[in-house]
Amino acid sequence: MSEDRPSPQRSGLWLVGILAVVGIAGVFLGHTLPPSQEQSSTASTRPVVQITRQPGFSSLADAVSRLCPAMAKIVPAAQAAAATANGSPAFAVSADGWLVASAPLPQNVQLKALFSDGQQSPIDEVRTDLVSGLVIAHAQRTGLAALAFADQLFAHVGDFGFSLEVGSGTGCAAESSMIGSDFLVDGLAQGVFIRLQPGLAPLLAGSPFFAADGSVLGVVTGAGNNSLLPAPIASTIVNELIRNSPSPIAAFGFRAIDFTADLAVRIGDARARGAGVALVQPKSGAESAGLRAGDIVLAVDQSPVSSASELSRALDAVDTSATLQVERNGTRMSVNVTRQSSA
Repeated sequence: MSEDRPSPQRSGLWLVGILAVVGIAGVFLGHTLPPSQEQSSTASTRPVVQITRQPGFSSLADAVSRLCPAMAKIVPAAQAAAATANGSPAFAVSADGWLVASAPLPQNVQLKALFSDGQQSPIDEVRTDLVSGLVIAHAQRTGLAALAFADQLFAHVGDFGFSLEVGSGTGCAAESSMIGSDFLVDGLAQGVFIRLQPGLAPLLAGSPFFAADGSVLGVVTGAGNNSLLPAPIASTIVNELIRNSPSPIAAFGFRAIDFTADLAVRIGDARARGAGVALVQPKSGAESAGLRAGDIVLAVDQSPVSSASELSRALDAVDTSATLQVERNGTRMSVNVTRQSSA
């Protein structure tokens, strides 16, 4: 009995037909796929872009706009008309024209204040604190937007802030930075200071450094090393200069502050008594006698003192010299200081 089998010719024809239909369908489908499906294979190979914010501030624009009107620079009057006039940074601390700068300002020449809005005002008076190097200058202008000092004695290492400077035109240039160290981290020095992180372009002496809320954290007093005089010390000195009534302590070549709990933590002494030495004037008798920033003054000529104001009153009664009982790192010692000539 014979068996029906498809012939080789018929099987080949069916196979060719099937392949032809599949090929046509593939071409048709290939030209009608949605673009998103066509590109899905390539999209997955694209790199992922990550955007990170700089720590500290999302934007400084509002703060710069608000604070810039208080900024100025002090220049010799003869150079005020020059578009590229360089000057000493200054900022307003009173509505009636008092500006804070840092010594030395040009001597025996007429000065002008160039404000960020392009206005110029003559300077009619300059007062200097020799211990800190701070200067106040009175500009013949009223209605200024005065800046406020922060009440935080020690800005924390790691805190962010920013500086402002008036350029050659109008407006202000801003730069943010971080507090990198302070006088104890760097090793005891002749002044209590906070310092900006290394690598920041040196700020000019007299430049203010602001906290995020716009308060002044410190004032640059040493050009080139970005050291800041903390706000509470600077504000005390500025207030004395405005009143034209310097503390008697300054006459002995140093400055003092109340030995608060905050200062106790930084110094490493749990007691909150005495007057803390904040600044020692370079090349002064106090420096030669060995007085150092961070020392705790306990007594003047055997009379105990428990605050900067008591120390001030005690030294005000001294004609020429006094012996300070001082504690430093748990060790007590005597330091002789002499009233300096007012000349």
